[in-house]
Amino acid sequence: MSLPGSTLRRRKTNLQELVTSFDAFTKTKQEIKEEKSTSGGIVSAICFTIIGIICFGELNDFFFGDPEYEYKFSPDVAYDEKPKIELDMIVATPCTSLSVQMPDAFPDIDLMAEFDKDPTRFEFTEQELQYWNELKKAQGLVHPDASMFKGLEQMTFVRGGVEEGLARVAKEKQEEEEYAIEQDKKNDPEAYASQGRAAVILIGGNMNVFQIISSNSGKDEGTACRIHGRLAISKVRGDSIIIAIGKTNGVEAILEHMGGLPTKGNVSHRIGRLNFGPRIPGLVMPLAGTEQISESGRAEYRYFLKVVPTKIYHGLFGRSTSTFQYSVTSTKKIPKGDEHFHSAIVIHYDFAATLIEVRAVYTSAIQLLVRLCSVVGGVFATSAMLHSLFRSCFCFWFSKRQNLQSSTDLSHSSQLNQPYVPLVKNM
Repeated sequence: MSLPGSTLRRRKTNLQELVTSFDAFTKTKQEIKEEKSTSGGIVSAICFTIIGIICFGELNDFFFGDPEYEYKFSPDVAYDEKPKIELDMIVATPCTSLSVQMPDAFPDIDLMAEFDKDPTRFEFTEQELQYWNELKKAQGLVHPDASMFKGLEQMTFVRGGVEEGLARVAKEKQEEEEYAIEQDKKNDPEAYASQGRAAVILIGGNMNVFQIISSNSGKDEGTACRIHGRLAISKVRGDSIIIAIGKTNGVEAILEHMGGLPTKGNVSHRIGRLNFGPRIPGLVMPLAGTEQISESGRAEYRYFLKVVPTKIYHGLFGRSTSTFQYSVTSTKKIPKGDEHFHSAIVIHYDFAATLIEVRAVYTSAIQLLVRLCSVVGGVFATSAMLHSLFRSCFCFWFSKRQNLQSSTDLSHSSQLNQPYVPLVKNM
């Protein structure tokens, strides 16, 4: 039965009340506080210490740590590119005694380029030795057990003064040696009468072999030879640079090679620079700082280079550095007795058909915040669980011990309260 003129009103549900109704967490009164304990204080101190150490490590890695790198491999489509090879080395043989070691067969020989070749001394000057030791230190060759394995993004650099200093000292040694040779020519002109022009020439045949040759000379000039220069090469598989010992050219060189005639010279050498592609100031490649000493002078050194085009992206705006990195393996062969042998330095290089792109991956601020929150929450949650488990185990062990002690005390007291019963009755 309803009253006339009466209406039913429905109370509106507030949004806050609606949201509050979904709260599934149990509530306690604020006056209720958990009793503090010594074990809880110890666990809290340990938690704060662990959180501080982990957070410090995360922040240090975010601001000062090395980034991670991702590698992308793609085919090298720059087939027509002609990177420049830069060579700077000293051989302990006069320039006039460096001769060609021809391929086994060559129908055509085309003049392609020319290296500079200057007489010099193999011995170090005091200043040159300082620069050389600094280069070897940067390369890691000072310590024999140093590891040469590293990532593609880990390029070795030295200060620019080292490269400039080595070049400057080498030029000074050349000028001193040239002056000494000129004075020797004036004192003994007949010894140099049959001397021809000495030049290191790069030639190529259908065997895809590059070789370094020199013209004939009547007398040795200097005690060592510096071979240096830059020249463009094609990306052809299986090329080589061959530096051989001998004073003759052409057909005489072939006859000398076939006959195994002994030649004067020493293949001890130092490589100050050997790199491909554009010059990057201060960049040190694996063969930079290499020194090989042959006590007998007769040896064959072979270097096998695997050249990989590499593009390294760095910075926030995607700037990149293009270079050609390479890995090196080397062999050394020493003749046995009167074995048919010619001393030489052979550098084989092979371009890979794969381009490697290296990009740095940095941690964002959001990722850092998530890591810090997970560290704090995870340590507290884990410590609370461990503390509860440890406390339960301790309480269980303590209660068991108390019960055992109580039972022992009761048993002892019951024995004391028993009436005395004599073992022998009085007669």
